[in-house]
Amino acid sequence: MTWQHLQAVVWLRWRLMVNEYRRAGAFNAVVMMIVMIGALVTAIPLFIACFVFGTYAIPKATPTHLLYAWDGVVVGFLLLWGTGLLTELQRSDPLSLAKILHLPVSANGAFLINYLSSLMRLSLIVFAPVMFGFSLALISVKGASLLPVLPLLAAFLLMVTALTYQFQGWLASLMSNPRRRRTVIMTATMFLVLIFQLPNLINILSPWGTQRHANRSTALSNEVAKLEHSLKAKEIDGPEYVRRLQEVMQEHKLTTERANREIMQRLEKTARLVNTVLPIGWLPLGVMSAAEGRVLPTVFGLLGMTLIGVVSLGRAYRATIALYQGEPINRKGRPTPDPALAPTANPRKPGTSLLEARLPGLSEPVSAIALGSLRSILRAPEAKMMLLTPLIMGVIFGSMLWNLWSQRFATPEPLRPMIAIGGMLFVFFGVLPLVGNQFGFDRDGFRVFVLSAAPRRDILLGKNLSYAPITLGMSAILLAAVQMFCPMRLDHFLAIAPQFVSMFLLFCLLANLLSIYTPIYIAGGSLKPKNPKLSTMLLQMLTLMFLFPLTQVPTLLPLGAEVLSTSLGWTKNAPVFLMLALAECAVVVLFYRLSLGWLGRLLQTREQIILETVTNRAP
Repeated sequence: MTWQHLQAVVWLRWRLMVNEYRRAGAFNAVVMMIVMIGALVTAIPLFIACFVFGTYAIPKATPTHLLYAWDGVVVGFLLLWGTGLLTELQRSDPLSLAKILHLPVSANGAFLINYLSSLMRLSLIVFAPVMFGFSLALISVKGASLLPVLPLLAAFLLMVTALTYQFQGWLASLMSNPRRRRTVIMTATMFLVLIFQLPNLINILSPWGTQRHANRSTALSNEVAKLEHSLKAKEIDGPEYVRRLQEVMQEHKLTTERANREIMQRLEKTARLVNTVLPIGWLPLGVMSAAEGRVLPTVFGLLGMTLIGVVSLGRAYRATIALYQGEPINRKGRPTPDPALAPTANPRKPGTSLLEARLPGLSEPVSAIALGSLRSILRAPEAKMMLLTPLIMGVIFGSMLWNLWSQRFATPEPLRPMIAIGGMLFVFFGVLPLVGNQFGFDRDGFRVFVLSAAPRRDILLGKNLSYAPITLGMSAILLAAVQMFCPMRLDHFLAIAPQFVSMFLLFCLLANLLSIYTPIYIAGGSLKPKNPKLSTMLLQMLTLMFLFPLTQVPTLLPLGAEVLSTSLGWTKNAPVFLMLALAECAVVVLFYRLSLGWLGRLLQTREQIILETVTNRAP
């Protein structure tokens, strides 16, 4: 490998990236060019600014403060690095290692070229000057005892880049299948979304004692109110009021300072433990240990990160050699089956497939459509991506449950079922974009329904039943969380089952109308509607904002009737909610069955329009 080889590959990667953004639109290309040029131009000013700021702030910082500061830098770098990695996963690699191996370079040269050119990332351009500037500031202020910071930083960057390079090489072999590629992208997106939700989860746990601080403030207000009441009642005079008020304020100040010290000690202990366990925390831990004059943690962190980086590069190098020699790298260790011993027939027993099952109490067309649609949902990566919305909403709903659990005695018992109902509404609202366009994800497969002799009401019923396990599973998880953190009465807990059936069937009626009147073509492997009509998008937004809440309002009548009868003194602890929920469920089931015939006829009159839309052949 020569310098010209590396320079040529880096330039080629740059040109391919620019061309890709240019094909996405002139605006995207201009924005990307501004960001990249801005990052390159500000690299040196960032280094100088971080060095100057470090020389000013480090003399005032304790070793624990240095730990927190480096933790923040590392977390910011990893988030930007992960975002860039996810962006690259969503694009096909135009210059993979397999293509570099066709160039007139050796396998070792191809490995080094591909690894070094992969370091040209926006996150590294931005954060490398920041980390290097802080490191030099530490050495300048603290002296030679902080010299190990530089090798620690180099080992950290080696570990992150080597692990990423190995991970990308593994994904390159894994994502050769387009469907598997979309699944990997979906999983990586979900993982990154959950990482971005970590601050919210930490805020829920409140390690800094927000709730205890609020309790202390409430206690102080009560004490001051008692003193004012005593003063107005002339139980104490003015000087006595001032003396007691000063005592209360002084006691509150001492209590707050003691609590703050305990919180800081607990945070420091947790931070030390996390940085000791996680390899990404060995750099901040090594900086803190070096500032404290302890050598062993710094040496162990340096050796550990270097070992991880070297092992990752070694595995990536072996994969490169295997690819160079034409060996598969994603089936390592699997013996090649002998064709003579290969089975001549499918050993699967008849009736074991999901698509061959029969749902009890339903006709064969309904069972086939329901199970086939469920299998399609579970296999389609874009449908899995759409289901991320209920997951994110579940995290938000979980934070609400945690706050209610911390104040569970303040939640009235008759209103606790509203929390479970709110959780089910979260689930329905999250899957509405998917269920409300249930024919759009069929694409050319919608021809099967058009050519099928099955009644159109059976098609709608099968489609609705395919989403029942998904919504029921998510709602059951939320219901279990509600019962754990904010327990309901037994009759209220039992009433949630018919309540769910009523809500789900009304939700399906609205979704059927949306699917029939506002079908949208969704390109394969994506979630972006292609050339949607303005009227269709406006109707979808109107449904989400107004029609969906209105269709669910009648399901609140049983609980509202019980709350009203209890407040008026007509009943006390009577299962009014349960009885009315069962009666309402029976009425909704009957209404749903009657409406299927009308919706089936409506589907039959519009199926040609739907077919042209979902197959992207509409004019």
